Amino acid sequence: MIVEEVLRYIQLASRKAYILTHNGVEWLPEYEGELQQINQELALLRPLVDAEHAKRKEFERCSQQRKQY
Repeated sequence: MIVEEVLRYIQLASRKAYILTHNGVEWLPEYEGELQQINQELALLRPLVDAEHAKRKEFERCSQQRKQY
């Protein structure tokens, strides 16, 4: 993932969390459309996040194997 993709993912997740935590009396009708857009963008970025997690796990696994030798 490039830096811009990471930043965008964090921004989207933060905005979604904000909307969902303020969904009571402060709910605005336009939040529904915004949440749909956020979910679509997050879905596009999710495979990139998963790939980064897989890389990290593989790196950690290799590091653990080196320590054993």
